[in-house]
Amino acid sequence: MRRVRSHPGAWLPVMIVGALLLTGCGGDEPSAAPASAGAAPTAEASTGAPAEEPPASLPPGAQPGLDDYDGDGQKDPTCSTQDFGAGLVLRIPCQISNAHDPENDTRLVKDSLYRLPGPDVDLTGVSGSVLEARDPDGGHVYIVTFNSDALFATGSAEIGSTDTLDNTIKVINKLYPNGAIQVRGHTDATGSASGNQALSQRRAETVRAYLTGHGVAATAVTAVGLGSSRPLVEERNTDGSASVAGRAFNRRVELVIRLPK
Repeated sequence: MRRVRSHPGAWLPVMIVGALLLTGCGGDEPSAAPASAGAAPTAEASTGAPAEEPPASLPPGAQPGLDDYDGDGQKDPTCSTQDFGAGLVLRIPCQISNAHDPENDTRLVKDSLYRLPGPDVDLTGVSGSVLEARDPDGGHVYIVTFNSDALFATGSAEIGSTDTLDNTIKVINKLYPNGAIQVRGHTDATGSASGNQALSQRRAETVRAYLTGHGVAATAVTAVGLGSSRPLVEERNTDGSASVAGRAFNRRVELVIRLPK
């Protein structure tokens, strides 16, 4: 039988075709590479749900909130602190949607303490309100404020009716016991600054003595007079006339209650 010798070049087309069959022909789109054995699965791959949205950023310079003042389910951030005198420094919410409104058509002074929010508290027998805030360290501060006309005659530091103080003691002992209390006396702006300062100090001392002598639940009770230096509302109407209601509103006693942490 005649042996046919094959030419070396005859195998070249066969080798090219075999290579194409082994690699596949995917056109311009390469085939998907297998996943690396060490690659971590994504959140969607592992849970089947998209990752949570990051929390909304705070306003510039704001601190995270500690309280939900407006009841929307979110703690309200604070954007600043304010010094209200005699050591009372409070954090101020960025937005105050449920602030106290002035009474009897009076107008709040700029940055009034009275603009702060407050809890819904039963103040039966107390002609006043309760404000709520935090100190710079996050401590709870409650401020019970009531009109001093219910306690004192004009120009006097002698207590007349004790009903307001007796009912205030009940509120403190029920809701805010074992705090440190600062009694702050205030007058309106009529009269001299020195006279107002002295009167407010005497009134604050009188209230302090009554609280400690009638069973207020507090770790300490101090007193300070601020005269007419810290008004809540304007004492002039928009036409420039004297505001009788504004003067009466500023004549007050505040009990600043700092609760233990």
